[in-house]
Amino acid sequence: MTKHFTAILLLGASGFTMLPPAAAQQQADEEQETIIVNGQRQAPGSVLGDITPEVTLSPADIRSFGVSSLSDLIGELTAQTGSGQGRGGESPVVLLGGKRVSSFAEIRDIPTEAIQRLEILPEEVALKYGYRPNQKVVNIVLRRRFRAFTGELEGAAPTEGGQFSPEIDTSYLRIGDFGRLNLALKYESSSALYEDERSLTPQASRAPYDLTGNIASSPSGAEIDPALSALAGRTVTVVGVPASAASSTPSLADFAGGAINESDTRPYRTLLPSTKDLTFNAVLARTIFGTVAASFNASFAYSDSDSAQGLAGAAIALPQGSPWSPFAADTLLYRYLGELGALGQQSRDIGGHFGTTLSGSIGTWLWTFTGNLDRKSSRTITDRGFDLSDFQDGIDALDPLVNPYAPIDRSRISALLTDRARSTSTTGDAQLLASGTLFDLPAGAVSASLTLGGSTSDLRSRSLRSGVASLAALSRDEASGQISLDLPLASRKKGFLSPLGELSANFNLAYQELSDFGGLRTIGAGINWMPVKPLTLIVSFSEDEGAPTMQQIGNPSVATTGVRVFDYVRGETVDITRLSGGNPDLSADNRRLFKLGMTWKPLTGTDLSLVANYTSSRVRDPLASFPTATAAIEAAFPDRFTRGADGRLLQIDGRPINFARQDQEELRWGVNFSKQLRSPPRPAGGGDRPPQGEQPNLRDILPPGQTPAQNNTRTGDGAPGGEPRGGADRSGAGGPPGGPGSGPPGGAFGRGPGGRGTRMQLALYHTVHLRESVLVYDGGPVLDLLNGDAIGSSGGQPRHEVQAQFGLTHNGFGGRLSANWQGATTVAGGVNGGEALRFSSLATVNLRLFANLGQDQALVQKWPFLRGARLSLSVNNLFNSRQQVRDADGNTPVSYQPAYLDPLGRTVRISFRKLFF
Repeated sequence: MTKHFTAILLLGASGFTMLPPAAAQQQADEEQETIIVNGQRQAPGSVLGDITPEVTLSPADIRSFGVSSLSDLIGELTAQTGSGQGRGGESPVVLLGGKRVSSFAEIRDIPTEAIQRLEILPEEVALKYGYRPNQKVVNIVLRRRFRAFTGELEGAAPTEGGQFSPEIDTSYLRIGDFGRLNLALKYESSSALYEDERSLTPQASRAPYDLTGNIASSPSGAEIDPALSALAGRTVTVVGVPASAASSTPSLADFAGGAINESDTRPYRTLLPSTKDLTFNAVLARTIFGTVAASFNASFAYSDSDSAQGLAGAAIALPQGSPWSPFAADTLLYRYLGELGALGQQSRDIGGHFGTTLSGSIGTWLWTFTGNLDRKSSRTITDRGFDLSDFQDGIDALDPLVNPYAPIDRSRISALLTDRARSTSTTGDAQLLASGTLFDLPAGAVSASLTLGGSTSDLRSRSLRSGVASLAALSRDEASGQISLDLPLASRKKGFLSPLGELSANFNLAYQELSDFGGLRTIGAGINWMPVKPLTLIVSFSEDEGAPTMQQIGNPSVATTGVRVFDYVRGETVDITRLSGGNPDLSADNRRLFKLGMTWKPLTGTDLSLVANYTSSRVRDPLASFPTATAAIEAAFPDRFTRGADGRLLQIDGRPINFARQDQEELRWGVNFSKQLRSPPRPAGGGDRPPQGEQPNLRDILPPGQTPAQNNTRTGDGAPGGEPRGGADRSGAGGPPGGPGSGPPGGAFGRGPGGRGTRMQLALYHTVHLRESVLVYDGGPVLDLLNGDAIGSSGGQPRHEVQAQFGLTHNGFGGRLSANWQGATTVAGGVNGGEALRFSSLATVNLRLFANLGQDQALVQKWPFLRGARLSLSVNNLFNSRQQVRDADGNTPVSYQPAYLDPLGRTVRISFRKLFF
């Protein structure tokens, strides 16, 4: 195996001193000014195979993000981890030290200070770990020793007001010879944001409902009473109820001058629900049975959500002769039941997770076993209105004590009408990965990765909608296998076909047997070519099949009232009832994907990389959530739409569907650049060199908690949990606080999170969508999402999208800008292309400023508590940008008002974080 080494030469007046490799690496991490001599050795914790990372982040790069945990860091890397090879929405595969983990929950709470290196690799690397090649791969390498308790308080609120979101995060992490222990507790909540807290034009009601009430004829549209029309001097079909009617019997004259009553119902509808989330996560990783690295992960999550869906409307029949009706015929009273409060929807989720990872070796083969067990229970209660049959009986009986205009006594309400849905899902899975060398070819060793796995899922649901109960009990058992072969074809290192550089091929096969779907097959091949060292090219092809999830098939049916949508057919915004849940008639999809990728690092010795990927895919029977209500979609799925006698849209069945075919083609390229602009001062000696006659203080540059003697004995990379492999000296483990192996991190990190010196980091990615089309059904229309069509409510597919990030840090103080931009689209969704809407381009900018207070020596001396403290200020959507949507007349439809598209707008978040060593 080719080996690399790094030595750092410290120049002094009497010569130089060569530090051992581990000490040299730590000093590089702490950004000391050094002379670096690079040799050949694979970095500890690297991934399998010969595919090089697209992006590598050092500790200094990671600190420039100013985030707290690994999950926060992954969230900041969406530009670099985005992929066009998936079906959409896939998160990256995350490895720890070049090895699989049971799930992301096992490592998500690790503080960023404990990360030694982060690598982002192409999707093809996922094959070597038993995954499909449709997700980027992120590899995390941890420090060998780390110990800290972390506490963080956060508060966020939009500058327009209306919501407050506090958050408390606590975690404990210890990495040492014993292994890794991580405990984390997190609580966050958000208050509800109501429509009246934003500048919104309320939606006109379909019927003349009002808090005071309006009178209309029965049937609607006719004249109420000729005598009333004579008094009013016009034909009256709708008239407002006078306020005095709530306490006294109104006369016909009281109605004569009344205009139609209109009430503002925005205080009874939420733009965002109130939420509460509580999670607890525990991880223990250590070596068992002498040589097997093991980790165990258990977590619990609880969340609830409460939203207001508007007021219940009541159409109360007033018979002729009622003591409360002065009219000569039967009439209808339309009123909101404001005294009973807003209708609501409440959701509660409780979930538990257990996962384990075991890894070891048999000869030259490495093996990893992962297992998971998850159980989740969900409950949703949706208010539909009130049963007023008892109240109506009193009106029909001409009871003078039952005033239809006064607040309704709860004793006269027969029942609160609700829809209910419950579901419980249980999922278990286990996978075994084995990787090793099969035999040698002239260009190198032929390696293989073999994965065998199985899973079982159970979903039970019950729903009660409009008094009709439905039950579902679904289960799915799965057995799967995958093999991936890497064949070296040419190698400059081996002296075989040297002019071609480094060239290898990959072949992969996978099969899944689903108890409810039958077999699903995957086949793929690819070429990895490095003609010259700074340039890597990847060409791959794959064909795979994907089944709908259990939730897409069997989720309980839920009807949500008061959902606002834009009806392209009539060119209006309407409040509808939207059905959601599972669709048992879904079928599996089939996808063919071609990719051509390039990674180029043009300047040796600099952190500059250029990445470009061209992908083209065709999916037959693609799975999709139900699209927006355009004329073409309604014509294709007429049974999914319900309209009234007047043609107004009443209901949409929004359960998922299969289209006939989807074609996508895109080019995505990006630039990543990181540079240290100014070196930090020396940790000792007060100058560029150690004082004459003195050696450098190794305790300032060794890994946290190590002594120089310990460092000289350490070899190999860290096992899961930071457990070093091989005959590492363990004499420092388990010591008392402050002793070797358990003391606070050294070097610059020991003075607080964040490094010293000045560093800049830049990432810029541009996606060009060359083709985005959907065949709705065989023989049906083809929707061109780049030119006037849409399947989502946010417009068509923008042809251009840009993501940019810029970070600058100086001695622990820093700032970071991230920006996203997408082009404008136009949707001609009406009949014959009418009722077009134009969606403007949108650019949003986020700013984060942070100060690692522990870097200020004078401040820490005055207030020692600030050692390890960080204060952060974040502003999301800095310029309060919102997409503008206009119709052909330049007007904004009610449902596309900016506050509906982005209720929060500019949001300010302040956090204080403290590490206790």
